[in-house]
Amino acid sequence: MKGVCTSRSLSFRVLGPLSVLVDNRSLPIPGGKQRTLLGALLLHANEVVPVDELVEHIWGDELPHRPRRALHTYLTRLRHTLARQGAGLARLIHTSGAGYLIEIPPDQLDLTRFRTLLGNANSAAGRGDRATESVHLAEALALWRGPVLPDVQSESLHRDVVPRITEDWVRATERYCDSGLALGRHEELVGSLRVLTLKYPFHERLWQHLMLALYRSGRRGEALAAYAEMGNRLREDLGVDPCAEVRHLHLAMLRDEVPGPRGQPGGAVARAK
Repeated sequence: MKGVCTSRSLSFRVLGPLSVLVDNRSLPIPGGKQRTLLGALLLHANEVVPVDELVEHIWGDELPHRPRRALHTYLTRLRHTLARQGAGLARLIHTSGAGYLIEIPPDQLDLTRFRTLLGNANSAAGRGDRATESVHLAEALALWRGPVLPDVQSESLHRDVVPRITEDWVRATERYCDSGLALGRHEELVGSLRVLTLKYPFHERLWQHLMLALYRSGRRGEALAAYAEMGNRLREDLGVDPCAEVRHLHLAMLRDEVPGPRGQPGGAVARAK
């Protein structure tokens, strides 16, 4: 990249607390509005973020007297903060007539790497290669260190931007579990699926995966109990019943007619345990 020292290792991380690393050394990023500005730019890396959008992310409804001038002031401060760290970091941020942009190579931002790995997983799935798909999904999920930017204070970022990224993580997690079940890794998935259903109690797909993982591990009673727990939660909190697909799986479990991985008889899998 032009103007940036390529002999040093750079890494920006937003899939968890905001972090900037140079040669594996964490750089201090001031709290408050500088941190919010950097976080907002990183979530839209390599895209021009309009001035009005950045103003909304930083101040919300509590606008300063001259928001555009105030934004420019904080951008200047952020550039100075990055410049003190060397490695040409200040030159990553560009100004255009429409707004501001931070230019980062794909391999230096965890969010971009996450999306690239999801694309690789999609390609593997398109070829019917579930094993390679699962590897790419595992690598993508391993980039996450917790919720997106919990240390960045911005109501609009956490309302309008972060949920979409988090939903990508949930879908990737569902796909990883789905590929794991298809590959016969049901026993190793049970623990993580229990945690996920506690965290996302209304994601029926996760409950469905948990039911299958338990059933195929020879734990039919626990699988049926998981269905009952999910149904109670949905009816009590949302006033709805489980979806047709999950109800069908429940009925198949009662009849011991659930197919195993790659179409093997489910009952045979359960009885072999």
